Amino acid sequence: MNYSTYTSELYAVPAVQTSAAQAWPGVRVERYELAAGGVPAHFHGQHLLLIHQAAQAVHSHRPQGNGVQEGLFRCGDTGLYPAGEYGPSAWDGPADVIHVHIDPDWLESRARQSLDLAHFRLHERFRFEDALLAHLGRQLLTAAGKEHPLGQLYVESLVNTLGYHLIEYHASYERRIAGTGARLSAAVLARIDAYLKAYAEQTVTLAALASLANLSVFHFARRFKLTTGSSPYQYVLDWKIKRARHLLRTGDLPIAAISDALGFASPAHFSSAFKRAVGQGPREFQRG
Repeated sequence: MNYSTYTSELYAVPAVQTSAAQAWPGVRVERYELAAGGVPAHFHGQHLLLIHQAAQAVHSHRPQGNGVQEGLFRCGDTGLYPAGEYGPSAWDGPADVIHVHIDPDWLESRARQSLDLAHFRLHERFRFEDALLAHLGRQLLTAAGKEHPLGQLYVESLVNTLGYHLIEYHASYERRIAGTGARLSAAVLARIDAYLKAYAEQTVTLAALASLANLSVFHFARRFKLTTGSSPYQYVLDWKIKRARHLLRTGDLPIAAISDALGFASPAHFSSAFKRAVGQGPREFQRG
């Protein structure tokens, strides 16, 4: 039996892309281009969400009891393999796959904080279709290779959505109490706006916003979306664009100074985010 933290440690080739350097909490995403082959019997310590993205379908199989479990993985098909022991498996052609490794303790702690659970178990699924999981995996892989206007908050939003979707649709659990659907109060939203104004130049995290509501990150994100209709990431980005419009209208601050004052990753990220939201770049807006 081979023991590994990540299933990909069993591969003979390195990752084409990886988020390992970013050290995202709870999640690592990797992309591999593999020839036909297989992996031996093994134990892996991380949950694995596997997303196939090659145009050519790949046939995969593994022993299962007295028989063989097999499936044809087409582009967008996924597999979900919780941490644990697995027998050997193989695939019959070249594969282009995204690995999303999820820390079991991280996922369960989010579930318990958000839902107050008596027990929790992630399901194993050899091959299935889930368009949202496939989309989130691709978005995380893209995020591993470039910066975003609000940096870590964007990744946290993706990871939070991934975790909630797995908990809600691909796990078994029993709640101790209900009552997770309440809206945030006007006082909490006012505290969030005051925080954004006071610390506009700093990196905004979900943990910081959730602390203003005295909620877990997971619970906060769900209630925030229910209350405002926007994700925390989109709300913060909209708030910063609104503030940028005010600064551009009322002063002669350089674009770089406004970008720094509002905590964007760079003036280029600020300009592109502003143009997407407003329809014209900040310089053009300021001149107008």
